[in-house]
Amino acid sequence: MGAVKNMVKGFLFTGIYVVVSVVIPLVTFTLISDIEGIPFEWEQQDYNNITFWITALGLVMSGLAFFKYSSPKQSIRKGVFALIQVLVNCIYIWSYTFSGAAEITFVITGMGFFSLNLEAMILIYMGVYFLTIIIKIYDIIDFTVNREKIRENRMKE
Repeated sequence: MGAVKNMVKGFLFTGIYVVVSVVIPLVTFTLISDIEGIPFEWEQQDYNNITFWITALGLVMSGLAFFKYSSPKQSIRKGVFALIQVLVNCIYIWSYTFSGAAEITFVITGMGFFSLNLEAMILIYMGVYFLTIIIKIYDIIDFTVNREKIRENRMKE
């Protein structure tokens, strides 16, 4: 029964990651680009770059979420997929910077423009992810060193 539970958990978290990392950002950027009543000028190439990177890396993150959450607790496989997922999460967050989504300038025809700059927030997230990478590396080392003890505890349950 544990394998079925892990598979369901993997599919559930994959769905959550798809919604959070792909659907919500795409809907947000689509709504921003289609605001009625205020004539925004936003280049189509910027929108295409943003949606491409959000979709591509969001789907990779979602796929890795399945493998991470469908793995048994305290397994080396779970530790490795967790580390890879954190690294892909870093690339996903950084993609907001190089796709143009971190600094969005809206030109309001006849009135001026306003700019939204999120680069400082992205750098803070990257710092937190750096600390998370250190924790995930420690987990892999811990799971490898204590492999026999973890197996014995699993057999007792």
